[in-house]
Amino acid sequence: MMAKKKTAEDRRNMLIGYATILPAILLLAVFTVYPVLYLVRTSFFSGSLITKNRKFVGFDNYIELSQSPDFRQVLANTFIYTVLLVGMVMVLAVLIAVWLNSSKKKILNELVQGFIFTPHIISLVSASLVFLWLMDPDIGLFNMVLGLFGLRPFPFLNNTNTALFSMVLVMVWKSLGYYSLIIMAALQTIPSEIYEAAELDDTPKVRVFFKITLPMISPTILFTTVVATINSFRIFDTVSVMTQGGPANSTNTLVYYIYQYAFKFSKIGIASAAGVIMLVFVGLLTFVQFGVGGKRVHYQ
Repeated sequence: MMAKKKTAEDRRNMLIGYATILPAILLLAVFTVYPVLYLVRTSFFSGSLITKNRKFVGFDNYIELSQSPDFRQVLANTFIYTVLLVGMVMVLAVLIAVWLNSSKKKILNELVQGFIFTPHIISLVSASLVFLWLMDPDIGLFNMVLGLFGLRPFPFLNNTNTALFSMVLVMVWKSLGYYSLIIMAALQTIPSEIYEAAELDDTPKVRVFFKITLPMISPTILFTTVVATINSFRIFDTVSVMTQGGPANSTNTLVYYIYQYAFKFSKIGIASAAGVIMLVFVGLLTFVQFGVGGKRVHYQ
């Protein structure tokens, strides 16, 4: 059969469609595509932000990063931080959301929701400053409480073995409410008839949780896991306020490392190469999450 010829109205509708999406395409090109291409291009040059005549060095910046022990430690810090944060947040968010969704006490439910969601609307810089004081080894409230029980001060941010985990706890407190409410919204879309049928069969609650609840909210869990993973790679404010990457580079992460080389050490090529590596890692990790997690997602 011959293809149907486009009429004048079809062409007009097509032009209207392209004109409608043109602003979005322009914004995407200007604020996403161009910066990424510029980042990749800059990673092959040496110089500072204010240098006009930059020298082309090829893959030297990437080679220097691959041979840098500090950069390898930064990568390890970032991955450890991501695994701990995403794992703790998602487990706690699911448990809290399930409990809130099944709770029959309206007042308690609202109080808990307000308590866990309030940190999300607080500035991250403000929260970091508060926890910097709370975790202070001399005048911090946490160590003062430990002292009341005769315990020695805990080196939250002053020890290479505890500093990164202490920052994870701060971000768990900050982001838990946001993900809990998203998952709770997904729980409320599950038809009540499914739970009623399980109750009639005297199905144990643990089995209901793993065989009904988790599969039904698996698309939301996958979405929130991907978002939490991407956000964990972007950590900057907490590191800048609380530790500046110390002690001994134990809390330095990719974004703060990029900031240091771009604005403190004036090595824009190294910073851009680190940015490209971060972009590749986040892209690959997201691809793997959708590839592996997508096979376990159950859509209604």
